[in-house]
Amino acid sequence: MTQDLKKMYKTMMDDHFPSQMTISFGDQVLVYRKRAWKLPDEKSGQVIEKGLRYGENPGQEAALYELVNGNLVIGGCQFIEAGEDSFQRSAKKT
Repeated sequence: MTQDLKKMYKTMMDDHFPSQMTISFGDQVLVYRKRAWKLPDEKSGQVIEKGLRYGENPGQEAALYELVNGNLVIGGCQFIEAGEDSFQRSAKKT
């Protein structure tokens, strides 16, 4: 039983979340893409793409999305900006 439980926590499962998500705020449109990582399959050794797994409950699906297009401007303040280095830019500002 203990080994089965450990295996459950280590196993990356498929999820049922969409690969892309679009959110609209009036005329502003934000496009997000689901993040995936390339990992070796435990059984075949082939490299496969897998998404995020929620760690507390092995059977609980989860997904992480990154902004790939658009930005959010409210009251003249730009809150979100697409791009790979947008996190680094915002981190430098603080």
